[in-house]
Amino acid sequence: MEALTKQYQAIAHNLANANTTGFKRQVTAFQQLLGTQVQGANSSGDLTGTIDGRIAIDQTQGPLTNTARPLDVAIDGEGFFVIETPQGPLYTRNGSFDVNSQGQLVDSVGRTVSGEGGPITLPGGVGLSQISVAPDGTVSAAGRNIGKLALVRFSDTSVLEPVGQSCFKAPQGVAPETAASVKVRQYFQESSNVNVVEELVGLIAVTRLYEANVKAIERQDEQTRNLLQVAMS
Repeated sequence: MEALTKQYQAIAHNLANANTTGFKRQVTAFQQLLGTQVQGANSSGDLTGTIDGRIAIDQTQGPLTNTARPLDVAIDGEGFFVIETPQGPLYTRNGSFDVNSQGQLVDSVGRTVSGEGGPITLPGGVGLSQISVAPDGTVSAAGRNIGKLALVRFSDTSVLEPVGQSCFKAPQGVAPETAASVKVRQYFQESSNVNVVEELVGLIAVTRLYEANVKAIERQDEQTRNLLQVAMS
């Protein structure tokens, strides 16, 4: 029941972020074992065995949506943008960028987007329509190269910890490598990889399984009471 509660919370979190750019859905080991557990249910409807409630992140790429906005960029392939923070680098698939008062490329909450040689700064007097981003991440302004987006990947993305706003942090001692095979798509955003219909179906399944377990516990309690009554009579 504890595992089912965690699964319910994960599904609710996914549904709340179905329209969040670059969001990656949460999954639990329960989802992976659901079919086996249901098949193993006995004739009374009770689930057999145990269900692990550990939460993981589904890093499957979401659909790419054309926004026609010059500072919207999406990664096509396995990789992350790098966001610089005082607490260290964060990694995200959310490429909805902007420009701060210093002309630096920043994310949606104003944090600096990392370039391979440091922050990417737009020269004064250059309009957004004059910015272009090449498939390899090279950023140009009015035809002049002004930097290249830092694009990284992890051989094992399961070690990444979600920290909110579609960002992840790597544990101490885990360093990314250059994402050489990805392509950057300008004028695109990566949508959430949440399938609302699938999540709703999962929500119904979790609710029914939880109710089945509650009934099983009630039956066990009733049997225990009956045994005690017989023993005391």
